[in-house]
Amino acid sequence: MTRRLALGAMVLILAIGAFFLLRKPSDAPVQPGGPVGRQAPPPSVEAMRVVAESFRESVTVPGTVQAEQSVELRSEVGGRVTEIRFVEGASVRTGQLLVKLADDDLRARKKKLEQQLALESNRKQRLERLRAVDGASLDDYEAAAAQVAMRTAEIDEVNAALAKTEIRAPFAGVVGLRQVSVGAVIAPSTLIVTLTNVNELNIDCSVPERYTASLRVGSVLNFRVRGTDSVLRTARIRAFEPMVDMRTRTQRLRARIDDTRTLNAGAFADVIIALNEQPEAVLLPSQAVVQDQSGATVYRVEGGIARMVPVTLGGRTATHVHVLTGITPGDTVVVSGILFVKNGQPVKARVR
Repeated sequence: MTRRLALGAMVLILAIGAFFLLRKPSDAPVQPGGPVGRQAPPPSVEAMRVVAESFRESVTVPGTVQAEQSVELRSEVGGRVTEIRFVEGASVRTGQLLVKLADDDLRARKKKLEQQLALESNRKQRLERLRAVDGASLDDYEAAAAQVAMRTAEIDEVNAALAKTEIRAPFAGVVGLRQVSVGAVIAPSTLIVTLTNVNELNIDCSVPERYTASLRVGSVLNFRVRGTDSVLRTARIRAFEPMVDMRTRTQRLRARIDDTRTLNAGAFADVIIALNEQPEAVLLPSQAVVQDQSGATVYRVEGGIARMVPVTLGGRTATHVHVLTGITPGDTVVVSGILFVKNGQPVKARVR
């Protein structure tokens, strides 16, 4: 019995020893510093050393090209159109006759008044000669003189009515498309044609009031007509609206366009307003700035460690952003590979 117990104990000890000797290596505890515990190398990023440079902030506002002079021509009186003396889209000179209305009744009235004036003028002259020899009374002479003055005034009135039957160009320019035809009976409210001075064009725009302090009469604006014009044109400010619009908080200005070739009045334009120049500005590439709900940040490299720095942004260009606070000239900032950077972790920065 004792021998059996000793044999069983020996078998149990051998089985336990075999278990520890034959178990998988993966069950063994990982030693510190082994292959699994080795740290990954720091990410490689591109960085730039910040330098101060000149920067002129600009703001773009919508504008409209306006003619210096433009008018919708309408007749002062109603009547029938008898003549149209312009070609659509052609240039006209100041005072040129454009449209003639029927005036037969006025001319007949004028001829009648002229005959009456001639008779009354002769009667006045006879009474004046008789008055010299006391052959006519003063009352008769004064009545004849009054009749002459009345007929003259009536003729002037008819001449004014005749002038209203002639629609003339008030200034030199280009006429548009006619809206009437010969034989049409028009009213004073009927649009006949538009006339525009295309040689002198302005651009009107509304500027937010916080930017108007940097603008003066004579300041140069740049603008580009949308869709049809890729050329950057210039205009000089000639006047400001004296009041700020209380609804939009903007102030309207008008600038004279230097080169009006190929421009049409009424065209829509993007007006670029250059603000005050800053000689010592910090500009960073747009991709170097990370923006979220909490604000804008950049990664500054300090001794091989990336530090997240909150910044305040100003104006922008197509590729850069103006940093107002947070970064100073001489700092090294990560500009590429930001997705692999974490705050407070080492980075391998290649300064470009």
